[in-house]
Parts: sequence; structure tokens; C-alpha cells
Amino acid sequence: MKDVCFIRSRLTGKRSLLERLEELLEAAGLEFVRPRDLVGIKLSFGERGNTAFLRPPFVRRVVDTLKARGAKPFLTDSNTLYHGHRTNSVDHLILAEEHGFGLTQVGAPIIMADGLRSESYLETDVNLKHFRQVKVGSVVGEMDALVSLSHFKGHLACAFGGTLKNIGMGLGSRSMKQLMHSGTVRPEFADQAACTGCARCATVCQQGVIHIESGKAHFMYERCVGCAECIPACPEEALKILWTEKPEILGEKIAETTYGVLHRLSERCLFVNFLLDITPDCDCFPYNDDPIVPDIGILASRDPVAIDQASVDLFNAEESFAASQIGRRPAGEDKLVALCPEVNWRRQLEYAEEIGLGSRRYRLVDM
Repeated sequence: MKDVCFIRSRLTGKRSLLERLEELLEAAGLEFVRPRDLVGIKLSFGERGNTAFLRPPFVRRVVDTLKARGAKPFLTDSNTLYHGHRTNSVDHLILAEEHGFGLTQVGAPIIMADGLRSESYLETDVNLKHFRQVKVGSVVGEMDALVSLSHFKGHLACAFGGTLKNIGMGLGSRSMKQLMHSGTVRPEFADQAACTGCARCATVCQQGVIHIESGKAHFMYERCVGCAECIPACPEEALKILWTEKPEILGEKIAETTYGVLHRLSERCLFVNFLLDITPDCDCFPYNDDPIVPDIGILASRDPVAIDQASVDLFNAEESFAASQIGRRPAGEDKLVALCPEVNWRRQLEYAEEIGLGSRRYRLVDM
């Protein structure tokens, strides 16, 4: 049974959450951090228009705690599959600065995990049910250790987003994100008129199945292996992004990609979930609704499955706000079912446990 350390959001002896966060990190276990280690801090900087993302002062305290151990921390994330303000690293870094994650504010630089256009990735063997290999940001292969900072919240496709989604979806390349979101990947035009014949799609296609004819991309489908590289590469959004995967399978694919990331890091990881401003939707949305329940606190663990299970349990143990998206629901009721009734949210955690990522059984250490 794995320990999940917990500090409540309620004031304790006039000591702020920031003060207690450092104690939480140490209690959960930072002994794997060595002097001069390059430690990646994985988080989401939030989409433009969203204000519920993780607050920069918490990130600054994590950075300072790692520096006190002699490490060299940096912030990291990968570019998004959808076309928004985080599709490429230039726009992504500008937005991160706007949201308060600059070097001056948080004390650590940002190094994008997957390069300028999300074409800098490494393939790592997993040999699991859905994927034999997963494609993750190349920075994963270079960092010495990982600290995952996740804003726990609802999610349209998974019912909730926590550590597993932050790492699996968050460190997968853009093409990997497409593979997670769709069962069969086949390039199709969303708007053929938008195709300028720039040949970006042909450049990234390793099978050579795309050619430019009469100023438009043409696909030789009989040779296509469904690698999904071409879809996010299109700068004109001419190719259709596919969102067709079943929620339970999406959860399993996220777990497999997380497995690929953590397998390379040899358990030199710490996972932190912030159960604050628990909104119904992902921070990728360009807006956010009111929280579903009151602020709960912050969790930290060395087990990515245990911390997500504990987060769901604490969330469901609260009574929801009457004015929230799901209305007033009593303490103990499954609020993820109320939020996403057609999503079996448990499957992601069950499968993660099945493939050896961690355990759903945990001991909550209330600090």
C-alpha cells in the first residue's frame, strides 16, 4: 500500500499552503534528487482565456525546494494537438510568460519537451495492448528526474484529469496525442481549399505516401501506416484532427504513454496533485466554469496511480456547490458520473494498475 501525503487547504496555525507545500514534498520523498540533477517540472501553463490553471507561486516554491537540494529544475510541457495558442513552442512560450511562468516569477527556465513544432521526440518500447512503442518529447530522455504538478479537474473525455493525464497526454508528441485520440488514423481533409501545397505533411511522412500535385497534398492510402505525423504538421489546419476514440480506450492509451515516460526515468519521479479550483473542464479550454466543490488541498506521492485514486476519492467525499455545473450533490456521491455520465472513469486507473504503473490501494497521510 503506497503513501499519499496530504495537506488541507484550510489554514493551519496561520501557515500558508506555500509554506506547507515544501514540507509536503519532503514528506512524500525527494531523496532521489541529487545535486546538479536536471529536473523537469511537468505542468500545464493553461490556455489563453482560462484562469483556473495552476498558480505560479506554487511552482516557484517547488522550484526553490529543488534548488535547495542542489538540483537544476526547469519547467516543461509539450505542444497541443488542437490548434490554439500552444500549438508551437513560440506561441506556447509567449502564453506561459503571459500567465506568470517567466523565469523572473518562478525562478526556472522553460524547456519545451518536444521541440519547436513537436517533431522532436523519442520512441520508447512499451509492448502493451494498444501500443508497441510510444512517442514522447525528447526532453524525457535527457532529464535526470521528474516532478509532475497537476491541477486536478474534470475532463470531457476522461471525466477527470490528474497525474496520469498530465504525463501521458502532456508529454506525448502531437502525433502521439492524435494516436491516443483516435482508433484508426487516416489523413483526411477538413478543408482541402485551405491546403497551400507547402509540403510540411510530406516532409514529416516517413513512409513517403504524400506527394504534392497541382498545389495540393495527395495521399497514397494503401501505403499509409497511420503514424499521424502529417495531421498536426499542417500549419493551415487543412487536415482533420480526429477525436473518435472511446473514452475507456483513451484512458488506457494515456496510461500506456505514461508507462513509456516513467519507464525511462527509473522511478526517479514525484507526483503532486493540486485539488484547488476544481473546475468541470480541462485547462486546455479557453475558458473555465465555477468550481464543482470547495478547495480540498494538495497531495504528493511517489505512486502516480495512488495519487489519482486518492484525488478522486477526496473529490467525491465533498458536497458539491449548488451553483456548480452538476448542482448540489451530497458528500460521497460519485460526482464524476454526474459530470460525465457516459465515461467509465475507473478504467484508466484500473488499467494503469494492471500494467504495473502503481496501486489503487493507498494510505492517506494527513499532515
